[in-house]
Amino acid sequence: MDSGARQSLKRYFGIAVVIFAVVAGVVWTVPAFLGTDSVTSDTPPLPAKATVAPEALDRFMEDALQRIGAKAVLSREDDDGVIRGIFQLPEGAENTMIGQRLRRFADEEDIELYASPVDGLDLEVRAYAGPSLRQQVLLVPNLPAPPTFNKSVRALDRPLLSIVVTNVGDASADAILKVTVPVSVAIRPYTPFALRSARIAASSWHEVLAHVPREMTPQEAQRAVPLATGIWFDGTPVAPLGTHDVVVVPADRISGARTPEALRVLPAQRSDRKDSLSTLNRARHIASRMGRSALVVSADDPALETILAWAEKAHSEGYRIVLASEAARSSEITGPL
Repeated sequence: MDSGARQSLKRYFGIAVVIFAVVAGVVWTVPAFLGTDSVTSDTPPLPAKATVAPEALDRFMEDALQRIGAKAVLSREDDDGVIRGIFQLPEGAENTMIGQRLRRFADEEDIELYASPVDGLDLEVRAYAGPSLRQQVLLVPNLPAPPTFNKSVRALDRPLLSIVVTNVGDASADAILKVTVPVSVAIRPYTPFALRSARIAASSWHEVLAHVPREMTPQEAQRAVPLATGIWFDGTPVAPLGTHDVVVVPADRISGARTPEALRVLPAQRSDRKDSLSTLNRARHIASRMGRSALVVSADDPALETILAWAEKAHSEGYRIVLASEAARSSEITGPL
């Protein structure tokens, strides 16, 4: 074979190699580009849970809660179509076991249900009718007497507890504001004693918040309350006027909500769930476990005087009473009162 023939053969061979490489590359990359595997799996996909009608899910939840011995404290259907409730667990019930039982009940009925701990005490249950949340239930334990601590008033590791008094403004708040510990008062806009209460609170080293009514936006309400450095809002967290202002909301509104990291949000225990003294004990349990807690109580609550009297001697039981804004940024508080 002469040199010309050999050169032609080499050239054809090189072209064949290039073509083969291109074809192999196409075969390899096209399935990946299309999001498919080149090898078909013999494993069938997991079946999706069947869509459950809201009414059927409600019946399931009612039966499941009865089976675990939970007693209704509060149940309501909100404007978003979600049923939210609080249920008391029987004495001695353990969250882990209760959660496992509820998930087993749900699996038997092919229902999408999740159970997760909250605040170191409660168990939150979320059940879905198809893609939509239908029931959000808080299961609360039967608590013993709250713990006390043998701590100095200068101890830095005392549990923090904030008391937020709402519905201030319709009457004089002088009796509330003369307490010797810091309290946060949520004042309703345009009420007869709003301006006076705000001025006395600020001059007495208490904290002024705006109690946001349903007919106003949080920003409008805060502008209407002089010296307000935050809001009390009965809903999911929303933005106040200032980036450093505190947003106090019910604790059961926090779970599952998308809260912007920039907000200083303080979840609070509401005294309208049970009687206010029981709610105070609950807030103390949470503070002892989580390091901080907050109690919301209305200015016209008959037990408010008793709660404030306890707050004035809370240091003797190892607790530290703080403003809502301090509890919201508890990690930044490094010094004693």
